[in-house]
Amino acid sequence: MQYKRISFVQIIIICFCLFAAGCAYQKQEPAEVLQEPEKPEASEDQLEARDIAVFLSCDTNERTVRLQTASNGRSYEVCYNDLTDFSDRYGKASVVQLFDPGMIVEVKLSVHSKTLISLKQSADAFILRDVSRFSYNLNRGVFSMGDDNYRITEKTAVFKNGVRVKTDELSSGDTLTLQGMNRDLYSIIIDSGNGHIRLAGTEYFIGGWVQVGKELIKPVTEEMILDVPEGEYDVVITYHGRGGTKHVAVERGKETSLDVSDLKGELVKYGRLTFTVLPVDADPVIRLNGEEIDYQIPQEMEYGVYRLEVDAEGYMPIREYISVGQEMASVEIELQEQTGTSESVSSEKAPRTPSGNSAGSSSSPADGAISALKDYFASTTTTTTTTSSSVPAAALSTSGSMSSSVSTSSSSSDGASASSTGKLYIDAPVGAEVYYDGSYKGVVPCSFKKTPGTHVITLRADGYNTKTYTLTLDNSSENETYSFGALTEE
Repeated sequence: MQYKRISFVQIIIICFCLFAAGCAYQKQEPAEVLQEPEKPEASEDQLEARDIAVFLSCDTNERTVRLQTASNGRSYEVCYNDLTDFSDRYGKASVVQLFDPGMIVEVKLSVHSKTLISLKQSADAFILRDVSRFSYNLNRGVFSMGDDNYRITEKTAVFKNGVRVKTDELSSGDTLTLQGMNRDLYSIIIDSGNGHIRLAGTEYFIGGWVQVGKELIKPVTEEMILDVPEGEYDVVITYHGRGGTKHVAVERGKETSLDVSDLKGELVKYGRLTFTVLPVDADPVIRLNGEEIDYQIPQEMEYGVYRLEVDAEGYMPIREYISVGQEMASVEIELQEQTGTSESVSSEKAPRTPSGNSAGSSSSPADGAISALKDYFASTTTTTTTTSSSVPAAALSTSGSMSSSVSTSSSSSDGASASSTGKLYIDAPVGAEVYYDGSYKGVVPCSFKKTPGTHVITLRADGYNTKTYTLTLDNSSENETYSFGALTEE
C-alpha cells in the first residue's frame, strides 16, 4: 500500500512538472511573436522609388515639390519634411529654395508615405548656358546649335520668368539655358528675350540705313519694326551722311516707339576710319565701294554703309560691308592664308560696325540684309553663306497653327533669291500687321515674294503683345503658307 501511495505521489509530481514545463514553453512564444512585426516595417522602409525628373516648382507653405519625370513627361507632387535630404550636384547640403525650375534632379521617395527621402541636383545632367543661336523643329524632334543636335519633344519643359510656358514662346534673340542628359533635352529656360523698336518718321531716310547697337544694321523702309534683345541702345539713322543718333531702352516683350523725323535736318556727318592689317607684310589692296584707298592713312567718310574689298596675294579675299556711324572708328583686318589647292571663295557679308573685330573672322550678318545690300549697291557678286542648321522651314500643323520650328541662324542664302518666284502667304492671326525682316508687308491675310534663307516675321496689333518668329525658307518656286497663333492681349 505504501508502494502504491508513493507511486501515486510520484505520478502527481511528474504531471505537475510536465504541466509547468508546458506553461514555461508557452510563455516563450510571445517573445518571438513580438519580434515579427519589425521585419515588415524594415522592408517597408526599403520600398523606395527613384526617378530622374525636371524640377517644376515648390510650395514652402504646404511643403510640397512638383516634379516631372524626364523620360515620359508625367508630372506629380510629393511632400517633404525635416528629414528630407536636399543636396547640390556636388553632394553638398542644400535647401529646397535653391532648386530652380528646369533643374534636372535625382529623386528618392518613400512609396508608402509619398514623402521625399532625398532630392539631389543630378551630376550627370549637362547644362548649356547663354545659348543664343539655335534652331528647332518639334515635328522632327531636333534642336540644333550649329553642328550639334539634341532631341526635343513636346515633353521638354520650357520656362520663362520661373513659369512653365509653351514651346512656341521661344523666339529669335532669346538667350537660353539648356539642361538634359546625353542628347535628350529635358528643359529650356528663357533667360532673356527680345523687345521691339517701332520706327516712325522714316520717310525722310528711305534708302539709308538704321543701326541698333553694334550688331543690327538694316536698310530703312517706310514703316519698320526691329526685333532686338532687351537692353539699352544707341539707334543711328543715316541717309547720304545726314541723320543722327537717339538712345532707346528696350524691354522684353514690349514695343518701344521711336520717332526719328526730327533728325532729318541735321548736317552731314563724317567719321574717320583707320585700318590695321595682319599680317603686317601682306601688302593688300583695299577698296571701299570699288575705289582703292591708301589704308595706311585715316579715311574721312560720310556716315553710311560701305562695301569693303580686300585682296592680297596668297591670302583669302574679303568681301564685307562696314558701317560708319561715329567720329572715330578702327577696322582690324586679319587675312587668312590660302592652303593647298582649295578654291578661293569670296564671301560677301552684311554690314558691320568697325569696332576692332577681325574683318576676316566669322561675323553675324543682319537677317535679310544681303539681298537689300545687293539692290542698294547694284552688286552682282555671288553670295556664299553657310547656314548653321539643316532644319528645314516650319510646316503647318493640322490644327492650323504654326508648328514649333524656329531658327535663329544668322546666316542667309538670300543671294539665290532671284531664282525664287514663289510667294509667302500669312493666313493668321487675321488683322495683325506683318513685318518681314523689319519691313511692313501688310495686314493678315497677306502675301509677298518669298526669298530663301532665314527671315524674321514680326506680328503686331494695337493692344496686343508683339510676337516674332524666325523662318527658314527653301530656294524653290513653290508657295509656302503659315498660320501663327493668336496674339495675346497686353
